Amino acid sequence: MPAASSRFAGLDGLRGVAALVVAVHHALLTVPAFAAPYYGRPVEGRLVELITLTPVHLLWAGTEAVYLFFVLSGFVLAKSAQSPRFDWFRYVPSRLVRLYLPVAAAVVFAAVTIALVPRTEPQASPWLEARPDAYGPTSVISDLFLVSGVSRVVSPFWSLQWEIIFSLLLAAFVAVAVKLRPWIVVVVSITLSTVGAVAPHPALQYLPMFAIGVALAQLRPEQSKAVGAFRGIVLPLALLVAALLATVSHWLLLGRVPDEWLIPIAHPLALLGVTTLVVLAAWWPPLSRFLAWRPLAWLGLISFSLYLVHEPIVIAMAFFTENSYAPLLIGVPLALLVAWGFFHLVERPVHGFARRIKNGEPLTRPSKRSELQRTS
Repeated sequence: MPAASSRFAGLDGLRGVAALVVAVHHALLTVPAFAAPYYGRPVEGRLVELITLTPVHLLWAGTEAVYLFFVLSGFVLAKSAQSPRFDWFRYVPSRLVRLYLPVAAAVVFAAVTIALVPRTEPQASPWLEARPDAYGPTSVISDLFLVSGVSRVVSPFWSLQWEIIFSLLLAAFVAVAVKLRPWIVVVVSITLSTVGAVAPHPALQYLPMFAIGVALAQLRPEQSKAVGAFRGIVLPLALLVAALLATVSHWLLLGRVPDEWLIPIAHPLALLGVTTLVVLAAWWPPLSRFLAWRPLAWLGLISFSLYLVHEPIVIAMAFFTENSYAPLLIGVPLALLVAWGFFHLVERPVHGFARRIKNGEPLTRPSKRSELQRTS
């Protein structure tokens, strides 16, 4: 998940919020009642119904948050490709380093966490029961390579498979997008993704989401400025509310429309919702300023680290304690703390290394002694 430029600082905050939503999502899935609807089981209890089948689901809409990640990645990478300094030959290795090295560290972290807190006790949550209880060599190798599929021991890795594939195909996505009007690419992408969701066909479902972001990156300045030129706050605020509701339309429509119509209706609405959120976060100043607020900017800074490390922590908390809400109340704050450390120890150094590759700079920084020798 690449960082946005300072011109689009609000997008970093949006990514940070989405990463926190994913962490809350997995924490709640450790609770049997909240996991049940994700496995086709009925929603039981007033509290579960309130948190699951109303707009409150926005607080833990993990699947939709990943859709947002995909659109953001398409947008930010396509924007970076527009820079005169962009070099396609250096981009590929720098991008692979940027993604693979933190993932490798996250694999080690997950293996250590599972060894310290074994996943051996039976669990009532169907989501926990579906999680593998060991991290064997085959699973580790799958998660280290990503592109051929992942083990699901650390379930967030599934999205990185598509991040890697898209990153390698970025040139093709951009080549198509620059020849078509952005709205055409968006409509076609939403349509193809919906077909993929109904089929189901993962590549057809997920790769078009990146194309939406690539299309948004092609908007001309006068087109994007139109969003920031809204007079008053009523229209953009209405768009924001509509986008949020559309994003969780699957849960608002669950049980209210026939099952066979749920995905064909809700999936395109969700993509339209996250697309609108990205547009507003990028070009509507009030929302951009809010998302650039320091706590949200901090979340954006550690968002990739949080995404990589949170799940082993919340699952360990579920197995370590008998309190159903410990993964949420203790696990998520602990994941934020670990993510902060992971960012400083792993992600930031890797980011600097990848940036030097991208800019064609020396891969190792010269020592102070060598600098003095050159200047003497």
